[in-house]
Amino acid sequence: MKIAKPLQLQAYERLKEAVTSGEFLPGTIYSETKVSQTLGFSRTPIRDAIQRLAQEGYLDVLPSKGFRLHEMTEKDLLETYQIRCALEGFCVVQLARDFRTGAARRTFQALAALLDQQRAVAAGSRSIEEFAQYDQQFHQWIVYYLKNAAISETFDNFHYQMSRQTTLSLSQEGRIEETLLEHQAILDRMSAGDVSGSYEAALDHLEKPKGIIHSFQNP
Repeated sequence: MKIAKPLQLQAYERLKEAVTSGEFLPGTIYSETKVSQTLGFSRTPIRDAIQRLAQEGYLDVLPSKGFRLHEMTEKDLLETYQIRCALEGFCVVQLARDFRTGAARRTFQALAALLDQQRAVAAGSRSIEEFAQYDQQFHQWIVYYLKNAAISETFDNFHYQMSRQTTLSLSQEGRIEETLLEHQAILDRMSAGDVSGSYEAALDHLEKPKGIIHSFQNP
């Protein structure tokens, strides 16, 4: 017998999905009442969901007005960069050390396939949204390789910040092509068992958006 999820959890999951899938636009103020009607929930579970997502860094609550998507600040940018370096730096090192194992080789194959998909987007539609989805999957494969629930959960908790960072970065001219080269460098070094080279390539890749977005926000 399937047990229904509590209404508060349903509202939270639906609102989070709407936020992460791009149903809400940056800079727009949304009414709690209208959102609850649109998503098909009463105001109380939606209000609870908004407060929870605000605590998690997805939304900014504006008293007596509503809420809006949280815009990346320099603090967000620095914290996201540091978390990603700590997690992904460790994971690429483990993959490089395990480069001869079947599990690592399967991961390398998946990463190569994602790179091919990114190249297709770059040569075709050049859709930042589509390219960013493959970018997210590329990094998820690296982090999920360890099958460490705590590491994966920490990484997932920064999904919104990472997706906003990626979108802002990819909007800069030439960044799509640079990302392809950086992803290829990470994959090449991991699959060759180059531990220090993998770590350096990963940190170089993760640091680029930090500098680009900082310059973009502080011309």
